[in-house]
Amino acid sequence: MPLFLRPTMPQFPSFSTWLPAWFALSALSACGGAHDAGGAKGPGDPSRLPLELEHEACDEKSTSAEKLDTNNDGKPDIVRVTSGGRETCRVIDLNHDGRPDAFVYSDDRGLVRRRESDFDRDGKIDEIAYFAAGVVTRKDRETNLDGKLDTWDFYEGGKIHHRMRDSDGDGKVDQWWTWANPDKIECAVIASDHNGDGKPDPNDIIDVCAVAAASSASPAAPPDGGAPVAPTGASAVVALDGGTKLAASTPAPTQGGVTAPPSSGASAAAASPDAGAPKKAAAKPKKDTK
Repeated sequence: MPLFLRPTMPQFPSFSTWLPAWFALSALSACGGAHDAGGAKGPGDPSRLPLELEHEACDEKSTSAEKLDTNNDGKPDIVRVTSGGRETCRVIDLNHDGRPDAFVYSDDRGLVRRRESDFDRDGKIDEIAYFAAGVVTRKDRETNLDGKLDTWDFYEGGKIHHRMRDSDGDGKVDQWWTWANPDKIECAVIASDHNGDGKPDPNDIIDVCAVAAASSASPAAPPDGGAPVAPTGASAVVALDGGTKLAASTPAPTQGGVTAPPSSGASAAAASPDAGAPKKAAAKPKKDTK
């Protein structure tokens, strides 16, 4: 079995600490069903994860709305909606295409309480972020273009704490992500449920950075007793603020202008003293025509 699918226990020194927490999270997500499709607009109980992307109204056509044209094209790029002398929400068009890219909502103190974002510029909301006292506490995201929420990020002190994810779009949480260091978003530890019991499978846990380090530190044995095989790539996280892809292979180095082909598992190619450049065929002796 490839290393990146089933890492051994010594790679996870805090196994006894974080695995019970994952089981607790999975129990929450399974309580009363995996999600609550009619969930409230606020973060609420983590056991009631919403599936719907519900837009909160922001009346940009209100007579009290203040419209700003930042690029002088005659179209408003920012619309501030006020009530009782304070801003309640604003509509932002970042790319000047005439469609909102973000809606930002303020609380009674003028601090952000909610933000809706359209990242792929298709006119539909992809993410809803919730805030407390202006600090993000949770982000609900849609990552597979099916119009349903599938990723829920939870924050503590404004930093990512854990993630619950429905990776196959069946409406059930099947991945649990944690970070030992929230400042290193690329170093996630990911537990998955592949047997469908709603709980993390102990043998399906990936410490992404540990796997990458082990892969680069343990070159494969040379097949012909010659030069050792040099790894050409290592597992690496594709950071999206967490979501669509778990890992990828870094590009393999070129050998004489030709990229080495990947192999199953960790990519590797035999090292050669001439950097893989093709060797010239030995010249054949000329026949004596005399």
